[in-house]
Amino acid sequence: MLKKLSTNSIFIKIIVTLFLLISCSVSNNDDKKEIPTDVKIYKKALLLIEQKNYKGASTEFENLLLNYPFSNLAVKSEITSAYSLYQDNQIKEAIIKLNNFIEMNPTGELTMYAHYLLGMCYYIQTSERGRDSSLTQKALNYFQIINTKYPNSKYAKDAKLKILYLNNRLAENELSVGKFYLKKNATGSAINRFKVILEKFPNTSVMPETLFRLSEALLKTGLKEEAKKSIALLNYNFPKSEWSKLSKSLLIQDLNKNIEGGFPNKFKNYLKAIFD
Repeated sequence: MLKKLSTNSIFIKIIVTLFLLISCSVSNNDDKKEIPTDVKIYKKALLLIEQKNYKGASTEFENLLLNYPFSNLAVKSEITSAYSLYQDNQIKEAIIKLNNFIEMNPTGELTMYAHYLLGMCYYIQTSERGRDSSLTQKALNYFQIINTKYPNSKYAKDAKLKILYLNNRLAENELSVGKFYLKKNATGSAINRFKVILEKFPNTSVMPETLFRLSEALLKTGLKEEAKKSIALLNYNFPKSEWSKLSKSLLIQDLNKNIEGGFPNKFKNYLKAIFD
């Protein structure tokens, strides 16, 4: 009887051992199936991008970086992962990833694209008026990097267009603040804002109104000679602008005020010299 029990015990141990071996083998095989090659992961991620499944693509790229950190596809995966985050509107995450990428890869074609994509991350946040102008400035900085360091790249043309647009936005913001100060009769602060536009954003669309508002502010402070120069610049550079037409009435209004106050007729003669 004891011998029979001993035999059964040995048999049971063999069965258990075989079961454990088979389980481990199956488990190992399953692990191998769960981790495809880096190439397969990368191709799957690209396919997900084509399908506009950017969240899924980002997950796959991160999977590649986790399992194959030294793969030849790792660097491309970092950039493409940032692109997927950008498309998925995870802007903060994309910005962090791009900044880290530039820090680790200060040169190269992909670094150029990282700068451009960083510019786009900030650019899309400037679409709403009234947003923090620092976002506009950050976008402008990155597009200027493309314009100066990579002037012949495929991103250069678009970067130049974005720079023009963003400069206009910054100039519009300065003009709005200047007009606010002017309305509140804080003419000194208004003049300073208008001069910032003349110095930093001379080729923007707000220049005609800026020169007009500057003239208006200068006249209010009694700086008539400076106002005349501003109006002369306005009429010379933008003769067909509505602000040039308004500037004539601006001077006439000021003339009438001064005539009522006994201002000499030589100012009237000056007006005739400009506009007749």
